[in-house]
Amino acid sequence: MKHPIWQNFLAGGYSTVLHLLLVLLLLWSFELPNKPIKLGTGDEVEIVQAAVVDEQQIQEQMEMLQKLEQDERDREAARQQKLDDDLKAQQEAILEKQREMAKLQQQERAEELRRLEAAEAEEQRLADLEKQRQEAEAAEAERQRQAEAAAEAEQQRLAELEKQRQQAEAAEAERQRQAEAAAEAEQQRLAELEKQRQQAEAAEAERQRQAEAAAEAERQRIAELEKEREAAEKAAEQARQKAAEEEAKRKAAAEEAQRKAEEEARRKAEEEARRKAEEESKRKAEEEARRKAAEEARRRAEADLQRQLDAEADQREQTRIAGVLDVYAQQIQQRVKRYWVKPANATSGLLVTLEVKLIPGGDVKSVRVIKSSGNSVFDRSAENAVYKAAPMIMPSDKAAAERIIREGIEFDFKPE
Repeated sequence: MKHPIWQNFLAGGYSTVLHLLLVLLLLWSFELPNKPIKLGTGDEVEIVQAAVVDEQQIQEQMEMLQKLEQDERDREAARQQKLDDDLKAQQEAILEKQREMAKLQQQERAEELRRLEAAEAEEQRLADLEKQRQEAEAAEAERQRQAEAAAEAEQQRLAELEKQRQQAEAAEAERQRQAEAAAEAEQQRLAELEKQRQQAEAAEAERQRQAEAAAEAERQRIAELEKEREAAEKAAEQARQKAAEEEAKRKAAAEEAQRKAEEEARRKAEEEARRKAEEESKRKAEEEARRKAAEEARRRAEADLQRQLDAEADQREQTRIAGVLDVYAQQIQQRVKRYWVKPANATSGLLVTLEVKLIPGGDVKSVRVIKSSGNSVFDRSAENAVYKAAPMIMPSDKAAAERIIREGIEFDFKPE
């Protein structure tokens, strides 16, 4: 492969030679027209034509040289680009080999480090296994001891739970009996209320019937008055005609009297109709007022009855929940007693009242002394026993469980 500097030098020399040739041709072409040109003969015409032809050839040669020079520059640029590309490729190959060598050395160092770490890890693993075996043997012995103690405690707990279950069943049976008696009394009371409601509806229907009958009678009476008015008008018209036939002189007076009588009769009929209409409107207003008063009284009675029913149902529910909480308080007291550790200075007969707040699941949220036993060490031992007894078994009654979570539960702790 030729050196790039030498190749550049050759390309520059070749370009310089081409430029020199081009300059010589130009100088030669400029000297030709300086010779004298003679006109008039055939030979002289030929000389002029020869000079023109030479200049055209020179121009063509110059263009050809320029094209050759451009072609040479293009080939030189292509060769230079190829040289640059080859040099870059060689440099990239060298760098790639260097990277591969560095990667191999790094992998070898990493492999050696992994082998050393694996050996150390194996030694540590064997030491840990020996330590774990010793700890497992000790833990197994402790677990066996705790399992035996837990089995004995579980037997005692199951016996206590069985006793509590029997007590709870008895309490539930009593509650069920009371609930059935209350339900029967409630059914009787509801039946009496239904009877009263039916009687009220029957009275209301009778009142409606009488009102409709009175309205119908009033319509008939008004119609009868209208017939009488029409008959009176007809009789008056007949009398008028008869009087006109009997006495023509008294016609004007008779007509005036008849008109007055008709107007008076019409006025009285209109007044009577207006009075009756006013009385009917007043009667209807009174009837509507009585109906609204009766409806309001009925609505109030029903609302009072519903409030009473709700209050009684709520009272029964509160009584039922209180019974469940009493049983649950006894269960907690018995459970806490199993986890209680008697202090050295505690005397028999001590009693402390505790308030326990629980969270869903039965875990203890807080314990607070409501009424102290007078012995702070005993009180703290009772609080610790509550925490140790967690989680507590929540009652199956949803309402009782929600109240315990919301308000907590109080119980007297007296282990001896």
